[in-house]
Amino acid sequence: MGLGGEGLVTEQLPGLSYPGVSSSLADEILQLYREEGSRNYGENVTQREHAVQVGRLAAVDGQSDEVVVAAFLHDLGHLISAEADQRGGYGSREHERRGAAWLRERGFSDTVARLVEGHVAAKRYLTATESGYFERLSDSSKATLKCQGGPMNPAEVATFEADDLCDLRIKFRSWDEAGKDESMDLEEIECFRPYLERHLSRA
Repeated sequence: MGLGGEGLVTEQLPGLSYPGVSSSLADEILQLYREEGSRNYGENVTQREHAVQVGRLAAVDGQSDEVVVAAFLHDLGHLISAEADQRGGYGSREHERRGAAWLRERGFSDTVARLVEGHVAAKRYLTATESGYFERLSDSSKATLKCQGGPMNPAEVATFEADDLCDLRIKFRSWDEAGKDESMDLEEIECFRPYLERHLSRA
């Protein structure tokens, strides 16, 4: 399988399509990324490019459909928010919660919703517990950290570590940070249709 940049696959990801409701919802989501994904919130990549890169990193890592879907959709909350909710060029406030709620309403699994909802918490956790992590963040991620609650306090760290998705959320965050490679110029979203349809047919 062809690779590029941070180990990103550059050819079509495998999978079968599933007709019916899952296909219709996949159409809705992919169209949303086509229409709104050109937004840029302080990064060197568009929301569409970022979604593709993060989703592909999860796929290359051999993750399940559920995790690949969550990775691809983790910033969906930015795309469904009204302009009035935008944060000075850095996207929507509480985009992780908005995205998770939207996905739950449409039948995505609890794990998908929790991973989407927890990717900001993972940034706060790593900032609090890993030396040098803050310095490695993009300028945009640094700018938004304060309004997202800043580094976790000890009680929040303990709660995060007790969660059954803790390790996966940390890995998820590494894909999120790596998926901002402007040299990749990836915008092809159709390769995620099979993942969406398979997941929705089972959820």
